[in-house]
Amino acid sequence: MYKKKMRGMYISKKALKNQFDPSKFPRETYLLCKLQWGESERSWIHWVKNYHYDYYHAEVYFLEKIFRMKPYNNVNCSITWYLSWSPCVNCCSEILDFLERHENVNIDIHVARLYFKDSERTRRGLKKLARSAQVKINVMDMKDYNDCSKTFIQGGAADDFWTVNFESEITENCLKLWDILELSNIRDAQSSAFGNRNRNKRKANKGTSIGQEVTHKTRNIHGCCRWQRWKIKPKDFKRNYLPDRHSRVVYLLYEIRWRNGSIWRNWFSNNHSQHAEVNFLENCFSDVPPAPCSITWFLSTSPCGKCSERILEFLRTHRNVTLEIYTAKLFRHLDMRNRQGLCNLVMNGVAIRIMNLADYSYCWKRFVAYQHGEDDYWPQNFAAYIFLNWRELGHIFLGLPPLLPY
Repeated sequence: MYKKKMRGMYISKKALKNQFDPSKFPRETYLLCKLQWGESERSWIHWVKNYHYDYYHAEVYFLEKIFRMKPYNNVNCSITWYLSWSPCVNCCSEILDFLERHENVNIDIHVARLYFKDSERTRRGLKKLARSAQVKINVMDMKDYNDCSKTFIQGGAADDFWTVNFESEITENCLKLWDILELSNIRDAQSSAFGNRNRNKRKANKGTSIGQEVTHKTRNIHGCCRWQRWKIKPKDFKRNYLPDRHSRVVYLLYEIRWRNGSIWRNWFSNNHSQHAEVNFLENCFSDVPPAPCSITWFLSTSPCGKCSERILEFLRTHRNVTLEIYTAKLFRHLDMRNRQGLCNLVMNGVAIRIMNLADYSYCWKRFVAYQHGEDDYWPQNFAAYIFLNWRELGHIFLGLPPLLPY
């Protein structure tokens, strides 16, 4: 079982390098954790590990032996895991069971490498885990590696702590994870067809109501409203979030998570005078107090070069705000101004990702006024386009020539 130095607050430099180098394959599993409760401005950090013969895997040991729920359960808890190996099938089940008992907990999982990636049972476990609205799974990138070296080494590590560039291994693991979570869904003949692709024209205006969700209860900022009144129509979501077609309307679905645990959710779109991103920045934050928060955007199209500049201006004046962007497709990716704008955002700490199938399902459940019997949206036919957009975004970040001709 667990012996001396199997857990703690800080990890040694040697252990971090040996265990999280994706080109190596250690027998142990390390779990580095950052945990934050809704009202706290501090992050609690911890780490655990297990050997291959231990009864408890690191994930289960943390959930059963380390984690302690607050005496009150109406405050959100955000957990970030950095795992040297992705969870096995049994750990995936244990994590889902834990989250069913703790609906106010979300886990953001970053993995250095994939465990038994060719095992069908493991793949099914990861897919099921990724479909949970309380879970996100990604491969660690260099930003994650740098965050770990500064957070989990006592006193922090130097900027040049990671002397080896893992980009090739990171890319390979990203493709493997994408294959598990996306491409394999095409081979699963178990999802029904979703909707159609009507291209009815819609007015390019802002959402008619601005709503917020506070501890899973939705209400209007200016007064009470019914649960789904602020949400967008299913046909608008399906039509505008197609990964292979551009429409005249750009939608921005947003989540604002405040330190007190409350969550605001709503949407904006572009109009004749400005883009959806600018609509959000000028209308959503104009009368909001400067409190720490994290913002997540789900965009139907990535920001243009000018919007990228406006976003950076906003973040410079709101130092306590973080932004994460998920986009269904890339806006005029051949234009160097747009490519450079996305690079500038990433270099200034903005995470940009292509929406995957789990993201479509997440948005459907939270932002769309779907009808009874349409409680999920898993468009498997999008997988090939998602992959192409993901490859093009990688070319943009690496400064490579465009991959897609249009």
